Amino acid sequence: MSHSDLTLREGYTDTFAHAFDEKGRITVPSEWRSEAHEKRLLVFRSQENCLKVYPASWLGAQMAKLKDASMNDPRRRILQNLATAAQTVECDAQGRIMIKEKLRQVASLKKKTVLAGSFDHFQIWDADDWKNQEEATVTVEKAALEAGL
Repeated sequence: MSHSDLTLREGYTDTFAHAFDEKGRITVPSEWRSEAHEKRLLVFRSQENCLKVYPASWLGAQMAKLKDASMNDPRRRILQNLATAAQTVECDAQGRIMIKEKLRQVASLKKKTVLAGSFDHFQIWDADDWKNQEEATVTVEKAALEAGL
């Protein structure tokens, strides 16, 4: 996504404790369902033992980078494989998304979870795994210094 595209949409920030219901649905925070956020989302498994949820336009932006690549380009094949592993979701009237059981299992998600904002996407963590993942208090000054901002 280009810088100008990022300025058109709100980012995903903050953390929220939520729980899956018996049908595998979880509520997306209302802050992330505003008019400034995309309605269609893509859910991906992650090597970090969580699920990563991106706006649907994210995959299109990645494919656009390869618009001139040949059909045999390995980068195109990798993105196509990623697309086949993704689940497309939209919030229902109550603001919930349904995550397929196989994706919940891959990320070891039980009932209690934490949804963690990561600016251009958000992550869904099992609550116990999040406790182990959560970093010490971050300040804007520390982040700016460490990220060279």
